Amino acid sequence: MNSGFVLPNVGPGPDPLSLAELEADFAVLLLHRDFYCSECRQQVRRVKKRYDEFEARDAEIVSVLPEDRETAAEWQKQYHLPFPVVADPDTELGDRYEQPTRFGLLGKLHDVIGRMPAVVLLDLRFSDPIETYAHRGDSRTDRPRIDEILDAIDHAATLDAGNGDDRTASDDAADGPTAEDATEQPSEPPGIDRIPPRAEGDDRPAADSGTTDGSGASAAGGGEESVPDEGAELLDGDRQPKARRPLPTPAGVDLPEDVVLRRGTDDDVVAAMRVLQGALLDIDGSTVRDAAPEGELLLAEAGDWIVGALVLRDGHIEGVAVRRKRRGEGIGSALVEAAVADEDGTVTADFRAGVRGFWKDLGFEVEQESGRFWGVRTA
Repeated sequence: MNSGFVLPNVGPGPDPLSLAELEADFAVLLLHRDFYCSECRQQVRRVKKRYDEFEARDAEIVSVLPEDRETAAEWQKQYHLPFPVVADPDTELGDRYEQPTRFGLLGKLHDVIGRMPAVVLLDLRFSDPIETYAHRGDSRTDRPRIDEILDAIDHAATLDAGNGDDRTASDDAADGPTAEDATEQPSEPPGIDRIPPRAEGDDRPAADSGTTDGSGASAAGGGEESVPDEGAELLDGDRQPKARRPLPTPAGVDLPEDVVLRRGTDDDVVAAMRVLQGALLDIDGSTVRDAAPEGELLLAEAGDWIVGALVLRDGHIEGVAVRRKRRGEGIGSALVEAAVADEDGTVTADFRAGVRGFWKDLGFEVEQESGRFWGVRTA
């Protein structure tokens, strides 16, 4: 078999890794944007949860990070992925399999803003790997459902490998689902626009304008500029939303008498974004919008006002913030404790150095990774 690449692997399997060394009929390449991409992090966590379904189809996942070996090793340390994690600092695989970029030459020169995600399915049963399915995103949140990828594998498995050694990728692409097919799937509404600064004379309660220790801590998941995209990541079809109400206040948490905790709904997304963006968190509207119907948008409410918000996605705290006027009252701590109790398992967060004391006080084991910190706590 034409191996196609030989790259460092910091996950399970041979190191370095080539396609010829994968003991599987199919390879699913997850072509990520960069180390800090929050949507890429969500994607690998979701695939990890359903990895047994890929194994049952004799398909191997390959997480491809366009970073050096050391950075890829930090990625694997955070997620303990059960499949190969390839370091591809020169974007060899991204270029080979046409990972898209935006903004023309500028996007190619500055990958952090230009590179978009892609998922490519390769049939390894032929003498040369054949691309039978690809979803090349036109925004950072444009990714296929896991069920869609599994369906593509099922379809590819029906092809006759015994008579197709001389087939080409273009021949086979006509038989399987294509990236264009994905455009026929229903799409979600555009992301929430960033909330503009408060106008002079606006009597809304002032939003938190930064991160602090105590209840104003943040757990933003990346270093890239937070700019909403037109696309929206598709949720897995079989995910079960958590019960909406109530959201009990954890034992030992002392909340102000006028504050209650509850799960947010779709109607709360804009108000939650005001709090999160007011704290300058790098979290986009699509992430918050996706969390709400799944019961993973947790709110602290005082009367008719949202005074605190936390976004929990697949056991990872994407962000938590409290309005400046309500800091120091234990609201942020209560939201984190509620998230840990609600998840009833391991919860993770990554954050800036200035708030690591907040997370340590809440019982998180904190480790430094590059310029940011990573915390883990098990309920």
